Amino acid sequence: MMRTLVTMLAGLLLLYLAPGVLCQGCAVNKDERPLVRDLQKKMIYSVNPSAPPNPSILLALRLSQDHNKHIEQDMLNKLSQDAVQRAVASFSSGQVALHILAQRASCYDPRRVSANGSTINLVRLLEQKFKAELQNIAIHGNPLTNFYQLSLDVLALCQLNGRLSPANASALLSPDHEKYYLGGQFSVDTAAVAVLAQICLQTRGRPLPPKVHKKIRQNVQWLVNKTLDEKKRDGVIGNIYSTGLAMQALSVSSSYLEPRAWSCLQTLHTVLDNIPQGTFKNPMAASQILPSLENRTYLDVSRLNCSMDPDNLPLSTARPAPPTSRPPSISVTYTVADGVNNTFSDSISVTVPQGSVFFKVMEAAQKRDPSKFRFTYTQSSWGPYITSVRGLQADNNQRTYWQLLSNGIPLSQGAGDYVVSNGESLEVRFSKY
Repeated sequence: MMRTLVTMLAGLLLLYLAPGVLCQGCAVNKDERPLVRDLQKKMIYSVNPSAPPNPSILLALRLSQDHNKHIEQDMLNKLSQDAVQRAVASFSSGQVALHILAQRASCYDPRRVSANGSTINLVRLLEQKFKAELQNIAIHGNPLTNFYQLSLDVLALCQLNGRLSPANASALLSPDHEKYYLGGQFSVDTAAVAVLAQICLQTRGRPLPPKVHKKIRQNVQWLVNKTLDEKKRDGVIGNIYSTGLAMQALSVSSSYLEPRAWSCLQTLHTVLDNIPQGTFKNPMAASQILPSLENRTYLDVSRLNCSMDPDNLPLSTARPAPPTSRPPSISVTYTVADGVNNTFSDSISVTVPQGSVFFKVMEAAQKRDPSKFRFTYTQSSWGPYITSVRGLQADNNQRTYWQLLSNGIPLSQGAGDYVVSNGESLEVRFSKY
């Protein structure tokens, strides 16, 4: 990765002067910093110690101004152990990409991740998994995962100078309904990461062929315009959980924006207003919003100087005490439905403690009538992800998934986060995207 001084200076000039890269985001001021520090601490406290380590959390902490070096090093060690043990067989391509970004943000070489006497090259592994994604697209028309993860793949390979054809990457991330829409809704998250990935391709110090450069500019312009179409009056972009990644994308694509098309400060203040309300209690949600509060993006991971980090984020050993009184019970209606083949639609009335999440309703229904309401799930970085209901399996190649709804409206939170209310009508519906 070492280059001559001349090449490095040229790369820096490209980084700061290339079209669409001048960062025009915004950051919290001194009076607002306690909100950010509180979010960092809550994110650390809320990590489930029994769940696999989450690289997105360490990545967000590394992109922050304030640090707890002991916590970050402990997370890095756990991530390295996890990668050595599970990456080849168990990680999706996007998970490998996030591990690479977290390692690089910690000033470690992702090509030499060591733990328990073994070493793994995560960049080479991602190259292999990315190739498998492309092969699956050629055979089935869909990736093994989704275009959010493919965008992460391109971003990580770009930042680590992995084997990657900019021409192929620009074609892969070109505008397409099936790539950027989920259940008829534009995916701001996917678009944002695709923008970051292609801005990286534009600015990584290697001149692009004119046709590729033009294609990337067309792609980014389309993605930026679609993202801005999802902007609400209060500055939220898509929903509050996609807003952090959207802020990253818009902050590095300023030349693609019309004057006054987006007020970063308005979006920032809306996000800050949501922090005390517990909106980002899921550590994954917090991790995606935190970099934008510091006016940083995933493109900054290669520019961090870990030796200059302060160790100024002390954590209390005291944890919130569990509630002593038993909450009252509430009743909800729960429905499972095959919205693709229309083979079943069954409902049940379920009683759960007040404050329960959607997942608890599913468990209660399954306990009452497992023949109709049994389900399986995997533990994702966002919490439990529903993989099948009544034996009907979600399938990427068939573009099917299990959608969560409340009173007929799709939810922006997962089964492990959405808190249900008395009298609510909940549904898990087999759907296509």
